[in-house]
Amino acid sequence: MARLVRAAIGWLGELAVDEAVVIPSGGRLIPWTPLVDAHGVDRAYTWDGVNPPWFVQVKTSGFTDAEGRHRWDLRVGSFAAYDRFALILALFDPGPNRIGDVFWHVDSTLVRKLARREYDSALRTEVYRLDASPTHQDRLSPYRRTRDQLWEGFAPQGAVRSAAKWTLPVLRVDQGGLSEFALFTELLRGNHKDLLLFRPAFDIKGRDLLVQLVGSWRAHFVQIKGTATRLGNDRIRYHIRRKTFVPADDFTCAFEFWDRRRTSRFAECWLVPSLELAARTAHQRDTAYLTIDAHLNPLHDQWAEFRHPFEDLAEVLRRALQSRRAAA
Repeated sequence: MARLVRAAIGWLGELAVDEAVVIPSGGRLIPWTPLVDAHGVDRAYTWDGVNPPWFVQVKTSGFTDAEGRHRWDLRVGSFAAYDRFALILALFDPGPNRIGDVFWHVDSTLVRKLARREYDSALRTEVYRLDASPTHQDRLSPYRRTRDQLWEGFAPQGAVRSAAKWTLPVLRVDQGGLSEFALFTELLRGNHKDLLLFRPAFDIKGRDLLVQLVGSWRAHFVQIKGTATRLGNDRIRYHIRRKTFVPADDFTCAFEFWDRRRTSRFAECWLVPSLELAARTAHQRDTAYLTIDAHLNPLHDQWAEFRHPFEDLAEVLRRALQSRRAAA
């Protein structure tokens, strides 16, 4: 059998972690994949798709020494520690060509304490060197997990005992895909290498995008709505399914409009905080949908304060992220 290259091993490691957290959690832990492989983050995981995310770097590029200990190296210059960012360490077994059943879940803020800082002459840089035994007691043994235990480190308190087995959602054809990619493109265009974008592995709670402020726990969810009904010359109407709308202070709804009369995208987008949207639609009695009516003319638009040119969307989200405070 051909030897797998390092990139393939890393990809298999990420998939192995996805499997280890999604299945035992009953599908309640949702993986998010970055649109760009950067900043040392391979995945984000959210409980029920809506709770604050955990960011994860998966390390499978290590080796086993003569005594059976596993070892991994992290470049000092490219490793940033912050809250809600964890390392998942594992090792690839070239015999059966699979990731092993033992993992280590290490909070990034503990790496300096647990690792040895050394100079690697081959890499010509300093590294944090982590080594651990899969069976014996050592500095990393408190962080050692079996495949069936790994998900527990990403679950909120109390969820481990009460986690019910949920049925994974049935995906439908994504009719709003063009709107999503249009917004992704604008955010990538306005990025200053300080925003990292994630898409969910599967859609479960109406969140289409997760935006992280690089090197921090600060993150924001976005639901993207691109399907609207035009009413008359000026009014447009959107519907949001109530079952996919869970308002929170880290969740915003983005409304785009494709003007069929001009065969072009409307120049502005509405970014409405979900709590504000919930408050303004609290009087509605439809049990299935929330209805949002906007006007193309800002003078008549009750949502005018949330209108932004597309080229400003990255900056709007950047300010929202920078103003976020840690949960008590």
